[in-house]
Amino acid sequence: MSGCIDTIRLAITKGTYNYICVTNVRTAYIANKNPGYLRIQNGSLMTLPDGMPLVWYAHRAGYKNVKRVSGLDLMISLFAISLNENYSHYFYGSTPATIEHLVKNISVSYPGIDIKKAVSPPFQPVEKINIKELVADINTLNPTFFWVGLGAPKQEFLMEKLQPLLKSTICVGVGLSFEYLAGTVKRAPLWAQKAGLEWVFRIAQQPRNFSRIILPFLWFFRVYFNALFTAKAQRR
Repeated sequence: MSGCIDTIRLAITKGTYNYICVTNVRTAYIANKNPGYLRIQNGSLMTLPDGMPLVWYAHRAGYKNVKRVSGLDLMISLFAISLNENYSHYFYGSTPATIEHLVKNISVSYPGIDIKKAVSPPFQPVEKINIKELVADINTLNPTFFWVGLGAPKQEFLMEKLQPLLKSTICVGVGLSFEYLAGTVKRAPLWAQKAGLEWVFRIAQQPRNFSRIILPFLWFFRVYFNALFTAKAQRR
């Protein structure tokens, strides 16, 4: 997390604004199947490993210093330093009720935090979003961070469209983090997060999402164990 915050600080100081992706097994799976989405993930300021399976893979590949940086933890870390750093925030996504609770909870937890705006947009494909109007609104308010909680891959496709048109704002796709902060969805306990079982806790709360993750996890473990066995064979 400290390296992540340092990178963000440096980008703001230099004015090299770009979007940040927070990725997991499902989005890694989508990126490996969709060249356009792969380009977005690879073109970010940072693509962060939100989930222990990706950390395990990074360690196996020799990147021993990689640690998990979830969207929620990133938000909390940046909220905590927002007053000192003069950071401001714009929230975009989820339902009206979630957005209302989100703003209330953040304002209570971080008194004085500068929330420029919080919007629950109509449910529609990215192609239907009025990009010109949204860009004008963001550039007028000029938040440091534009937090997108539309879920993947939709939020990343939106960020790709927005970021080149923004003056001095970093877009960050954080998916379900809006719901966590609003209190409408409970986060998995720490032991489950460290064990890579957060997805089990999430499915227990949202069983309708089971079909969305089963193929990505089967794909990931096939790739992971194939790479593991290949490495062992090469060492013999």
